[in-house]
Amino acid sequence: MAFALPNLDNYVKTNEQMLIIKSFFTPKTATYMQKLTGVKSTIQVPSLTDDFYWGAGGTCGLLSASGDTTISARNLTVGKVKIEKSWCIATLEAKYTQLLLSPGSNYESLPGGIDEAFINFILGSQGEKVEIALWQSVLNGTAVDYTNKFDGLIEVIRASTGKIDANASAFMSPVTAITVSNIISVMQGIYQAIPAAILDKEDLRIFVGQDWSRLYQSALVNSNAAFNVNNYINTDATGEYYLMGTNVKIVPVPGLNGTNKAYALRTSNMFLGCDLESEEDEMKMWYSQDYDSVFMRMKFKLGTQISQPTEVVRFTL
Repeated sequence: MAFALPNLDNYVKTNEQMLIIKSFFTPKTATYMQKLTGVKSTIQVPSLTDDFYWGAGGTCGLLSASGDTTISARNLTVGKVKIEKSWCIATLEAKYTQLLLSPGSNYESLPGGIDEAFINFILGSQGEKVEIALWQSVLNGTAVDYTNKFDGLIEVIRASTGKIDANASAFMSPVTAITVSNIISVMQGIYQAIPAAILDKEDLRIFVGQDWSRLYQSALVNSNAAFNVNNYINTDATGEYYLMGTNVKIVPVPGLNGTNKAYALRTSNMFLGCDLESEEDEMKMWYSQDYDSVFMRMKFKLGTQISQPTEVVRFTL
C-alpha cells in the first residue's frame, strides 16, 4: 500500500517574515554641494568681480578712483517632481502573502513585512536616482524619467562659458578612450588644467566615476608607483584619496559611472537648489476609504548650478 496524492502540489515552505530587497549604491554628490533652500522655481547664484589698478604714489591731490565692481548672477532653476503609487491590499489574499494580512477584510495600511521592505526599497532607489540626476539630468531630455526634470552638473558645465577642457593638447595627448594604459596620464592632464588660483584651496576636488577610480587604482598598482600606492588610495573614510604626487583629492561618485567624464572644481562652486532640504526623502502614505486602497506620494524640487565657470575643469571624450 502507498499514499496516493493526485491533487496535491509539492510543498514549498514560505517565509512570510522576510522580504529581501536588492542592494543600492550610496549617493555621495549632494553631500559636497552648497544647499540653496526655499527655491520654488528659480534662484540667482550671484558672483562678484572687481577691477582695480595700481597708480603712482608719493603724491598728494584729489582721489583718483579707477576700476569697476561687477555683480552678475547665474540662474538655478529647479525641476518639480511628484511620485505617486497606490495598492489594493485585497489582491494579496490569493497568494502566500495572505499570511501577512491582519484578520478581517478591512486593510488600512501595507501589511507588516512588506511595509519595511517597501520603504527601504523606495528610499534606496530614490537615493540612486537623485545621485545620477544631479550629474546626468538634462531638462526635457529624452532619457529616463529621473534624468529629464532639470539640468544636472554635466549639462550646466557644458553650457557654461569659460570652462576649461582638459582633453586638449595644452594639458595632455588627447585621447578617444579611457584605458588602464592611459588613465594615469589622463588624471595628470586634468591636474595640469586646474587654474593655479584654486590649486591650494582645501575644497578642490576631482570628481570621477567609480569605474574610473577602479581603473586608476589598478593602473597605480600596475605601475612603478605600486610600492607607494597605499599613500594614494583608501586613505579616507569617505572614499576620497589623493591624486598621485599632488595635494588634490579624487572623489569617486556613482553619478559619473559610465559617462567617461571627470570634473575638477571647488565644492564651494557646486550648488544644489531645493525647496526644503532632504525633501526628496520625505514620503507620505495614507489609506483612502473612497478607493479602499493605500496611497503614497513624494513631492520635491531639485536643481543644480555653478558660480565660477572659469574655475571648472572638465574632461570629456
